[in-house]
Amino acid sequence: MNLFIVLFFSILSIFIGKPAEKTEVYLEKGGQLMAFQATGEKGKVSFKHLDEGSYKLLLVFPQQEGKYIKEKPKHETMTKATYNPRNKTYYYQGTEGFFSIKFRDLSKIRSENFSAIFREEQDGDDKFNAIAEFGIHNAGGSIGVSVEAITAAQFKKAADKIGQDISTQSIRGIK
Repeated sequence: MNLFIVLFFSILSIFIGKPAEKTEVYLEKGGQLMAFQATGEKGKVSFKHLDEGSYKLLLVFPQQEGKYIKEKPKHETMTKATYNPRNKTYYYQGTEGFFSIKFRDLSKIRSENFSAIFREEQDGDDKFNAIAEFGIHNAGGSIGVSVEAITAAQFKKAADKIGQDISTQSIRGIK
């Protein structure tokens, strides 16, 4: 029985990522920093009790190691992002590794007021990845994210599965 449980979780780990601890998540409103949280051991953060207005979500991903950073050496490292609106999941590939970001606990955000974006922003030496812009239409809104480190194969499979439903943007990585 114990062998079955170990085998089950080993196979399951092939299809899902691991929580990405220490991902820095910033929430801006009108260009001003409103809140900051780092993901914990479950890779999750939430922002609740938000006032009405327009917001932007920015992330700084932690550097990954092992299978969560490896890709085939014949491929050049590119920064890529893609978004699947059906399951509200954002996929990111960069020099830090491969990640999936699942938007959850969306409250008082209309779908037409939510936009996944892909933009790198600099503040001095710090680089931020802007991943979403959204509007809260009534006070008391909320948004949460779950961040997981995934493998190159998982990223490729997700991006290929999404296909023509979204656009993938790329920027050459700096080596």
